[in-house]
Amino acid sequence: MSNPTVIFDFDGTIADTLDAIIKILNKLSDEFHFKKIKDDEIEYLRGKRPRKILQHLGISLIKLPFVVRKTRKEINNQIAYLKPPLELREPLLELKKRGCKIGILTTNVESNVQKFLQGNNLDIFDFFYSGPSVFGKHKIIKKILHDKKLNPNQVFFVGDEVRDITAGKKSKLHTIGVAWGYNTKEALIKENPEHVIDSPTELLKIVFPREKEV
Repeated sequence: MSNPTVIFDFDGTIADTLDAIIKILNKLSDEFHFKKIKDDEIEYLRGKRPRKILQHLGISLIKLPFVVRKTRKEINNQIAYLKPPLELREPLLELKKRGCKIGILTTNVESNVQKFLQGNNLDIFDFFYSGPSVFGKHKIIKKILHDKKLNPNQVFFVGDEVRDITAGKKSKLHTIGVAWGYNTKEALIKENPEHVIDSPTELLKIVFPREKEV
């Protein structure tokens, strides 16, 4: 049996981008005439799918590409200065120590992600794949499986959004939701992933269930 591989989503899972995204959207709201996100709405919106969030804020499908483009530009300028949501380095190193390959899948720009990883002492990943489609992560997963000649039964996909769970399941991977990102734990559970975790250390028991923790 081949060694396992864990593929991580980036925004919200590896990088704590939620607060930055909210500030950027609130800044753009005057320009594009949609609602600002209030502090007491954040938890409510974390429980919703992207389409419901757009409806709540009043962002039309016509405006969406322009809002996304400007939001990406702003977050790209900030990405090197952001932090991980939780302590990730030691659990990731432990995964690698046990023979696991770890990679990143993102719709972000590779150079920006590399700046973040280097700035946070997390430049320890074995591979990196990016793609332009916000709603097509399963297509990037398919390319990873093909390029790396991976058996889906030995691959885990870790993400913080309901669309990550959808992409992982569509690709027939072991899907793991993380409770520290964009969507709430409850919202992720509704998508029926194999696991939803509160801490990165829980990955060790999932990926290596027959090994004792050290």
